[in-house]
Parts: sequence; C-alpha cells; structure tokens
Amino acid sequence: MAVGVAIIGSGLFAKEQHLPAVKATKDFSLKAIYSRSLKSAQDLANTVPEADLYSEDSGPGNSFADLLARDDIAAVVIGLPILVQPDFIRQALRAGKHVLSEKPIAKDVAAARELLDWYQANIDTQKVFWAVGENYRYLTKLLFAAKKVREMGVVRNFRVNVHMMVKEDNKYYLTAWRKTPEYQGGFLLDGGVHMVAGLRLILGGNEKIATVSAHSQQQQKHLPPVDTVDAVVKTNSGATGVVSLSWGSPFDDNIFEFACEKGVVKMHFDGVTVNDQDHVIEFDGKGVTPEIAEFAAAVSNMRPVAKRQSPEEALADLEVLEQMLQSGEQDGEKLKLQWQ
Repeated sequence: MAVGVAIIGSGLFAKEQHLPAVKATKDFSLKAIYSRSLKSAQDLANTVPEADLYSEDSGPGNSFADLLARDDIAAVVIGLPILVQPDFIRQALRAGKHVLSEKPIAKDVAAARELLDWYQANIDTQKVFWAVGENYRYLTKLLFAAKKVREMGVVRNFRVNVHMMVKEDNKYYLTAWRKTPEYQGGFLLDGGVHMVAGLRLILGGNEKIATVSAHSQQQQKHLPPVDTVDAVVKTNSGATGVVSLSWGSPFDDNIFEFACEKGVVKMHFDGVTVNDQDHVIEFDGKGVTPEIAEFAAAVSNMRPVAKRQSPEEALADLEVLEQMLQSGEQDGEKLKLQWQ
C-alpha cells in the first residue's frame, strides 16, 4: 500500500521536480501540500485537486502543525528557503514523520552539525528517517563517469570547472531569498554543493577531500557576497585537483576530468570521454524522480535511507564548499576538513 506523503514548499523546484516525482512514485500517495501562503499552495496543486491544502493564512485547522497531526501522512518532502528549512525538519521529525529535505542540509556546517546531533539524540533514527535530497548523486552521466573512473584505477589528478552567468532575469535569481542571500556564498552555496556532490561521487567513498586552499571574488554586483571561487584541493591519498566554480562568469563550461593510473575520464556537459573514446549520455531527467522513489521505498519498507541520501553525506558536501569559501575569505589559507 502506498504511503501518505505531503509536499512542504511550493517554489520552483517543487513545481518542476518534487510534484512530478511524487506523482510518479508508486510507494507514495500525495495527501497534502503546505506553503506559506494559500495562493502558492493552490498554484502548486492545480494538477492534484485531491491534495488537501495547508498554509499559515488559511484559517484554523490548516497550519503546518495541523498537517503533521494527520495519521495518514507518514512522510514529508521539504523544499524551503535555506534559513527556514531546519525548523520545519525538526517539527516534522518530532511529529514522527519521515523527512526528505532539499540540499544544502543547512546554511553552514555549525547549523548542520547542530541539527544532525539533535536528530541522533532525540529521534529514534531506526524508526523515523531523515534523508537529504541531492539529485546529482542520481544523474546518469555522473554515475557513468564514476563507474569509468573506478575502471581506470587510482585517481592522481582532477579538475572541476563549472562556470555560468546568472542574469538578473533568471527565474531562480528572482526568488527573494536568493536575490538577497542571508547566508554564506549566495549562489555558490546553493548551486556549489551540487558540484561538490558530483566530485565526491566520482572520486568514490575511499578518496576523501582532506585540505582546500581557495581564492574567491564577486564578479557581478547583483550576486553578493561572492559568485566565484577557485580552489586547490588534496585528498587523503595525495591526489590533487582544482575546483573552479562561478555563477557570475562569462565562461560557459561544465567539466569534470580525472587523470587515473590507466587513463583519463572527462565529462563535459552530457558527454563522457574515456581515453579519447566518446560516450553520449542521453539526458533522462535531473535525478529527482529516482531520488524520491528510493526515499519512498525506504519509508514503505521501514528500512534506513540509502547512504547517498544520508545527512552525513550532505554534511560532507557542505563542509567542502564552506571551507572553500572560508579559505577565500582568508586569502587562500589552507584549511583541513573533518566531516568527510
């Protein structure tokens, strides 16, 4: 029998990804939608009239707390602004609901550690599950590249170059909390954790980032506090690499390249080259549908979430990005990582 689920948040990602993924998942039955305003909830629900709507402006009996009190809702998928999301995660877990919350896990490592420590100390983690969504761990092209890197043997050197320009008419920029960020890094935090997740996925679980040294800057006035970071990183095995990320750059590239003992694996947008042999990876979605399906299966079968959905993995992603930003603030100071 399908498990009752609610979608919390009605922003762009909920419209484009969460709602279609929940509807496509056989183990979930959508029961409710919550948003700060009733109008936003109604906008999201126009294709799912069977879902009950909750908001803080729709009168008694329709708050988030009222939604959590429902026995027919076992899980929630949360996609809210970075600063407000942790409180909703706590409320849902405290109410005994399984949670999948969108990345990043929190605004910084300190807040993430506090939330994770609270979860482990106050919630029965074998009965109430918390997953953090990172759809990059489900992208076919990244999984293929990771497989090829394993086949090529030990990684010795690597580079990640991801550059783009977020213009002032960008649909994500136009969301108020992204336009005037009250958290470190701005778009570098919100988007950069994806790239770190992709890097960590391809490197593999045994190859952990150990140190970073970075410089950062703000190229575009409308993208505070910084929109570009260039880092030199080193893994626990001694492999070195460069990670260059920008959301305010005139460059347009998306390159993950790895020099291994048996050859070179390069991913450029949707193409993967292995020792000069090209492989075109057909785009099959942004990874959210299999991500939600895996979470739903865990909830339905009452088994802990997969490692790639664990809060610990999300914490590791955030730590790498945060240390890059902090090193940039310290004029390239080499910083060590501890949560990998």
